[in-house]
Amino acid sequence: MTRLFALVLGLLSLTACATMEPTATSYDRPGFVTEVKDGRLWVFRADSKELADYRKQGEPAQMVTRIGAGPNGMTIRAADAAVIDAYLAAK
Repeated sequence: MTRLFALVLGLLSLTACATMEPTATSYDRPGFVTEVKDGRLWVFRADSKELADYRKQGEPAQMVTRIGAGPNGMTIRAADAAVIDAYLAAK
């Protein structure tokens, strides 16, 4: 019975970890701040108006999306293409 309990508890732990989104800070790069929402990576220049607006109002009406272009094949979104390009070029 103890082994069964341990097995069930282990499986529940793995399931919980698998459904959690990675923290945005794990994708931050110098000069950029990221947010993960619905499995998509939002990219902003640090201290930008777009970041402040996103945190206050949510997704902008106009955005650029690149499917599968982000880390680990994530979809990446930003207010404009130049931010995505600069983020991807940053190390």
